[in-house]
Amino acid sequence: MQKIWNTTSSVLKAVMRIFCRFKIYGLENISNMKKPAIFAIATHSYFLDPYIVGAVIPHHFYPIRFMTKAAFFKMPIVKHIVRAYGAFPVIRGLGLENTLRPAIDFIKQNEPVGLFIEGKIAKKEELRPSKPGAAALALMTSVPIIPVALKGTWQIRNFLKFIFLQKKVSVSFGKPIFPPKNTNPLDKEALQQLAQNIEDKIKELYYSI
Repeated sequence: MQKIWNTTSSVLKAVMRIFCRFKIYGLENISNMKKPAIFAIATHSYFLDPYIVGAVIPHHFYPIRFMTKAAFFKMPIVKHIVRAYGAFPVIRGLGLENTLRPAIDFIKQNEPVGLFIEGKIAKKEELRPSKPGAAALALMTSVPIIPVALKGTWQIRNFLKFIFLQKKVSVSFGKPIFPPKNTNPLDKEALQQLAQNIEDKIKELYYSI
């Protein structure tokens, strides 16, 4: 997985810089961080979003484990691709703790986890209300959250627009958010406050790029 992420980083960054006005902000906020970490990302408007974000994070975080829709693991070709990149499925309806169990296990193995806080791909890029997954995971593991704003990828879903129109795509990394210590992960008020803090920080990043 380390090699596939290294190769993807080199190739995808070059392609994005050639065909998009690709900008990356805030790497200084995470360049000295150590694994594990939780990358909380918005917006999510294109199936390539995890790979675009993953391609620009510092390589010492590799491999990054992205939480991915379970249906992708049932598609004949797609399932091999997502597994090759170390993604893991979201199994809904099990309760928050059980749904996050694979992510918790990866963090215990010192591997970073990435998830999109909106929970699904939007038809058009827009900041939507977030789900509590990233906040709950941080409270359960005491691992810092890195807020990430991703902007512009909905414009490149059309291949011709991607090739010819030079649409701007930006990724911005914020300063890490550390979950409060000695907090019960099931404390609804603490969970709501942390989730709102993550959402607010991503909004701040999003509207500044």
